[in-house]
Amino acid sequence: LQFRVKENDNDTGWVERINNVGSDGTDILVKAMVNIMLINVFKKKAAKKSGDFIVHCMMDEIGRLHPNNIKGILQFANSRNIYLINSSPTSYNPYDYRYTYLLSKHGVRTRVEKLLKRIN
Repeated sequence: LQFRVKENDNDTGWVERINNVGSDGTDILVKAMVNIMLINVFKKKAAKKSGDFIVHCMMDEIGRLHPNNIKGILQFANSRNIYLINSSPTSYNPYDYRYTYLLSKHGVRTRVEKLLKRIN
């Protein structure tokens, strides 16, 4: 695969790796979008056999994005029935997520507490 990323006046040209295509945020955003689209391709093929379904997907570093980009990437994924699961020490806007949990460690046990549930 080759990728070409255009952001404002910056153009990477065709590259085989998507490292250092822009700022850290741009790198994370591009990688997330490519991963979501690859998952969507496989999801569509599987859906032909069994009907549409939801995929839950773990993605790291989403919390490092600007809040507007977090909301955008969540909408991008959700519109394809792909629901992202990510962790962040900071909740910029917890209402962008369907569920928000607080996880805390107690010895060898992890306590999971539901903080918010967004109602559409």
